[in-house]
Amino acid sequence: MNNDFKINIPMSREQREIFDKMTSAVSDSAIKTVSFKLFDTLVLLPFSENSDIIYTISSDFNNISTPKHSFSDLRIEAEAEAKRRNTGKCSVTISEIYTILAKKAKISDDVRDSLIKRECELVESLAFPRAFGKKLLDTAAEKGKNIVIIADTIYPRETVLAVMEKCGISGKLLISNEIDSSENRNDSIFSTILKKGKASPSAHIHIGGDIAADVEIPIMKGVKALLLADIRANMIKSGRIRGFVQSERIFDYDSADYLGLHMALGIYSAYIFDIPRNKAVQSDFCGNAYILGFIVYGCCKIADISLLSDRERDVLNAIAENDEMRRGGEDFLELYRRHSADIAGKLNNKGFELPLKMLTAHGGAMDVGLLKGNMEKNAHNAWKESITDAPAAPKFDRPTEQNSLEKLADKMFPPGTRVRNIADGMLFKMKRKKK
Repeated sequence: MNNDFKINIPMSREQREIFDKMTSAVSDSAIKTVSFKLFDTLVLLPFSENSDIIYTISSDFNNISTPKHSFSDLRIEAEAEAKRRNTGKCSVTISEIYTILAKKAKISDDVRDSLIKRECELVESLAFPRAFGKKLLDTAAEKGKNIVIIADTIYPRETVLAVMEKCGISGKLLISNEIDSSENRNDSIFSTILKKGKASPSAHIHIGGDIAADVEIPIMKGVKALLLADIRANMIKSGRIRGFVQSERIFDYDSADYLGLHMALGIYSAYIFDIPRNKAVQSDFCGNAYILGFIVYGCCKIADISLLSDRERDVLNAIAENDEMRRGGEDFLELYRRHSADIAGKLNNKGFELPLKMLTAHGGAMDVGLLKGNMEKNAHNAWKESITDAPAAPKFDRPTEQNSLEKLADKMFPPGTRVRNIADGMLFKMKRKKK
């Protein structure tokens, strides 16, 4: 288990307010039922991108392909096609996805079943509890609340139950791919939650991370709702690191080559932004030395640092001399080792030097200031004077409103496939040149 390792970083005032408000709401004696979204609220996977679980298994089945598509492309396209075909349930199933993939790749039913088994096994193996979500769940249980868990997922009941058992989660389980869908799937799901909860709307509180599904729909039905924001969204809002990494690796960031770096960012999100943190002005690390060390120094302990510039090496040496930054980096390394143990052979250290490169070339004034006492004065001043603005490549995990051309593009080249990533990368590079 990975949840026996606790990082030691004090809550900010804003975090304490969020913590107290949410635990108090769950403890309210007027509340009889508490429902939770399972994935992202109570359970996490140690990745920063939705498609990472696919890249994790792709090397096991790299012989499954077509002349134009890799395994990962086929898996992403098959899920998109299954969703377009789906008319009955609130979610498609992993079996439906791999049935489509099997036809495209012309593989046998036995191979298809082995693919399904492997993906489910990886989800079970890699899943771990989200600390704050689990605290809210435990609080509800201690107060004797009726607990309902909704898993909005493609995975079968046995996989979800295995994940819950591993993470110490119990409650009445509902799974979206078992729920009949009306025109509004979110409405169908929450109506089923209400029936399972067996409490009046005024005595029911729901906790999840999706504004539409977990806040708007419950409130419309008279239920209280708490938003536990997605950890990746929390991380993205905190600074430029995710955008910088994507802009530096725009053509291949979304590939198995950078799965290790995705895991690093996923761990950063899970342990530093479990409870949302406010962004600090002129800082990409919330103005916190431990947080800077966690992701920058921690990644450098894995990275190939043989090709660092003299200035990057000076900054790295200064970080190593800062007690809080060094402690953060050591905690990151321990967590990375724990979470990557089952898939270590699939990971490499590509891109792990990028957080240091961003800090050195584009560091915020507050972050540069944190290292003032660990560098010779002239070297620090020269570094400060060399700082330039960083390019950013914002990425949104949830779809936004699309025009007809964008919908056609999604149909021809599903988001996440290599050809789409290349096309999006070319467009991004062109836009940057025009500025």
